[in-house]
Amino acid sequence: MIITLAGHVDHGKTSLVKALTGVETDRLEEEKKRGLTIDLGFAYIDEGDIGFVDVPGHHKFIHNMVAGVASHQHALMVIAADDGPMPQSREHLEILRLIGVNEGTIALTKCDRVDDARIADCLGEIRNLVGASFLENAEVFQTSIENPVSTAQLLSHLRNQANPDHAVQNEKPFRLAIDRSFTVRGAGLVVTGTVHSGTVKLDQQLTHYPSGKKIRIRGIRAQDKEVTQSTPGDRCALNITGIDEVERGDWIIQQPSQGYKNLTIKLEANKDFPRAIKNWTPIHIYHATSHSTGRLATLHRLDPDTLIADILCDEPLACHQGDRIVIRDQSLDLTLGGGKVIYADNDNQSRRNDAKRLSKLKAHTDNGPEQCLDQLLNEGPTNLAEFADFWHLGDEQFQAISGEKNLHQAGDMAITETHWTKLKVSVVDFTSNAKSEQGLKENEFAQVPALFRQMLLNELVNEKALEYTGGVYKLQGAKIDLPAPLLNLWERLEKVLNAKQPPSTGDLSKSMHKPQQDLERSMNELVKRGLLVNIAGHRYYLPKQLIEIAEDIKLLVARNPETKAFTVREFRDHTGIGRNVAIDVLEYFDGKGFTRRQENQRIVLGTYP
Repeated sequence: MIITLAGHVDHGKTSLVKALTGVETDRLEEEKKRGLTIDLGFAYIDEGDIGFVDVPGHHKFIHNMVAGVASHQHALMVIAADDGPMPQSREHLEILRLIGVNEGTIALTKCDRVDDARIADCLGEIRNLVGASFLENAEVFQTSIENPVSTAQLLSHLRNQANPDHAVQNEKPFRLAIDRSFTVRGAGLVVTGTVHSGTVKLDQQLTHYPSGKKIRIRGIRAQDKEVTQSTPGDRCALNITGIDEVERGDWIIQQPSQGYKNLTIKLEANKDFPRAIKNWTPIHIYHATSHSTGRLATLHRLDPDTLIADILCDEPLACHQGDRIVIRDQSLDLTLGGGKVIYADNDNQSRRNDAKRLSKLKAHTDNGPEQCLDQLLNEGPTNLAEFADFWHLGDEQFQAISGEKNLHQAGDMAITETHWTKLKVSVVDFTSNAKSEQGLKENEFAQVPALFRQMLLNELVNEKALEYTGGVYKLQGAKIDLPAPLLNLWERLEKVLNAKQPPSTGDLSKSMHKPQQDLERSMNELVKRGLLVNIAGHRYYLPKQLIEIAEDIKLLVARNPETKAFTVREFRDHTGIGRNVAIDVLEYFDGKGFTRRQENQRIVLGTYP
């Protein structure tokens, strides 16, 4: 169990930890000189089963205090009997609440300095402070570092609370929020922090955020003892390799994350904040050990019980759904509030009150991941990778949620079968009603999201609802009206060009006794109508022949599974097309994005309709 202390400056937090553990947590020279805790301090007892995080009490170091708190922890609120609750007592209690700490104990310190009447008054003040908070029913221990019996009673109570349960959090991928780093001679870089989710094992490959560098775990210490794996809630030290420098606020994570600059939270305002919260207020944003400045943007009610705030961060934060953040007003240097993250993105184009965006917020509010995904998919195309990242789902978790859904995917984007069917119907109707005699190009089907357009059109072609000819789509069997001379030419060309190496226009002009320039002018009219494809210079193909050649290329690539590439010679030998014409065909495919040249070889990039 990790116990985080909280309380006003000079109320005896560091002295109490020393009395309980025998460890002096003030490690910095300036801390010892000033008698003031500036940064986080740590102490462990009972072979690491219980750890203490000593935090600064001075308001100037509130950012260090926030960095030491995690929702898994047990709070030890420290209040001096001579002072009673003070401003940082209130602010620390509010921060604990906002971060999600839900259990704790209260230590009344310096009881040897006051009489019984003052202690009674102070106990009343404490009850007023913690009323209606998670500490409302917490036990209060009257202590003095001069009286070992008093601290022994507190320690006995804390030991009885040490019953951690990490079952739910273990399902999530591992992540650790870094609060310190240092180099150990002979071992290398060591980072310390709180494990927020998942487990880590020796030799495991992980990722450093924000650099994205891959790191390897060389050693693990949890609660100041050597272990082979660490679990959520642990105070953990990782000996890592693969990176030379890290900072407080960085993360060690199992799944790479992009980080987010636009956060939406269920706002819980600090009831002691002295003025109305205004739109576009400059703020400090604290997330685990990370910090960013930013602005508090739109405030609106998603429903009668949910006040929503958009947070625009200057620096991206590696947060996930359900994470908690603390917000402090920059000008007043006071905690404004905070809350649970319900949505995040990096979209700076959408208006914050746009109907589609508000629908996304609604899907993410008061829903589990499966219900949220259902609602998002019902709205339209959904980015599955971003969804899994924001909800912090491991591969098995995500597969359990999405595996049985009948989805059509293009890259990370997915669409339901219902939406897919509606789009297919709309495409057929649109093609049927189009007035173009030549057919429609792919980019004219604007009702279909670009990522899915080629896939959907290919399916309609395969189902013979549409046919693809010369770069355009038209209804299957639809006839194109041609002027009599052009129709006569087409009927002759369709037979002559029906080969993988059709004759050039020079040869055609001789066999047809027609000037080459006039012939090409007429053939270009057939190209406009989608009946021919001009691949290069004086070389024209029937669209179906190019489709067959594209299939030949796929078969050729399948013969070379290791390189997934082929040469001009291999293509020539496989298809029987002469070298010069083969080069023309391959350069045409390069231009269409079907193939790409790499030195003396070519690779297949996508699909050719």
